Amino acid sequence: MKHIIFLLLIGISCAFLAAPQTIERLSATVLTRQVQKGKSVTVRGELFYQRNGNMVTHFTFPQEMVILANKLGETRIYDPRRNAVMRYQNGAFSTSTTQLSYFLTGATADMGLIQIGFVQDRTYNTGKLLVTEWRQKVADKKAHVQRVKVVFDKATPIYMHYADTGGKILRKVFYYNYQPIDGRPFPTSTTEIIYEGADSTVAKTVYGGIKLNSDATSPYFQYTIPANARVE
Repeated sequence: MKHIIFLLLIGISCAFLAAPQTIERLSATVLTRQVQKGKSVTVRGELFYQRNGNMVTHFTFPQEMVILANKLGETRIYDPRRNAVMRYQNGAFSTSTTQLSYFLTGATADMGLIQIGFVQDRTYNTGKLLVTEWRQKVADKKAHVQRVKVVFDKATPIYMHYADTGGKILRKVFYYNYQPIDGRPFPTSTTEIIYEGADSTVAKTVYGGIKLNSDATSPYFQYTIPANARVE
């Protein structure tokens, strides 16, 4: 379960955390089905975002787990059943640098690639679709990802992939089932494929029940981990 939580952390827990300034609060349900090595796992939960960048993600199935994250990259994973908490500090978990956050800020032209050190080096059309390709601004042969492709339907991103130095695709992400949130199109469904050698992990995530501001009410917005929780 912990391994699955980490795989979902960036894609789910931080998905909404750079929302437009008109959004003071946002809540949503989330359902992810992941298939790895022939085994299927379903994860259900709820998201609770606040404008200050704090997010609480309450996973309810297959076991209860609570993740608290913020824009500084501070992450705490709490297991209520064991009253145990794990703490992490990593810029990769910052709530201001996740891909899906760019949909809510309207900053989808580069999908955050400039911020992580990529520059666009090719643009072309395939039928009605616009394709942009990106490379590292400063070449680093040791970096796992060397090139990124983003495909747009008009101005809406529908697909991304990440490739290594030999052009092998390491990760694919599909965005679809768009709906407007605060006037901006947001993909309520994503499918992610991560390739690991001869194996791959496929995860489909669906967001629902999205509520904004005064409609978003839950005690989880003020959730705190018990002071007597055991630190692991």
